[in-house]
Amino acid sequence: MRYVYLGAALVVAAVGAYALGVLLRPAPEMAGTALTNPVSVEGLALVDHHGEVATLADDFRGDVTLVFFGFTRCPDVCPLTMARLARIYESLGEPDELQVVMVTVDPEHDTPEVLGRYVTGYHPDFVGLTGTTSDVAAAARAFFVGYAGLDRDIVHTDVVAVLDRGGSLRFVYGQDDVMFLERDLPDLIRRL
Repeated sequence: MRYVYLGAALVVAAVGAYALGVLLRPAPEMAGTALTNPVSVEGLALVDHHGEVATLADDFRGDVTLVFFGFTRCPDVCPLTMARLARIYESLGEPDELQVVMVTVDPEHDTPEVLGRYVTGYHPDFVGLTGTTSDVAAAARAFFVGYAGLDRDIVHTDVVAVLDRGGSLRFVYGQDDVMFLERDLPDLIRRL
């Protein structure tokens, strides 16, 4: 009987040591790149997919906002990224404090109507933003996004930016890091 008690004590000690190790293990680092000096996106006025003026810093204030620059006729990275963002958003339970926004880099083709059909096709809560060529260019510069080309031959920076609740750019996730957004977002929503 003494060996049974000793065996049970060893099992309890092992389970306790494992639990303590899990609790004391440091949280994994964020996969995205943190900006040392957050960038305010105040004053960037665009047009949402309902045809209403929207500003990234003000209209989404209070939410953690994921911003992706792309275009509706993109054959590869844009639909893949939007599908990933939809899957992540749904797997997190569609949190009220999280907003997903796509800003077009093809404003001449991506009218509010075209953009609306595109983004809501991924999720009805997603927002599409467009505007004049100069407004879109100003927004892209604020997010350090580059783009060039015409029609389906547009090339663009394919990152997902994370805005904090105050409208400042805080993190950038490259395509290799987007898959880790699902893991990082609960912490980002708490922290930002």
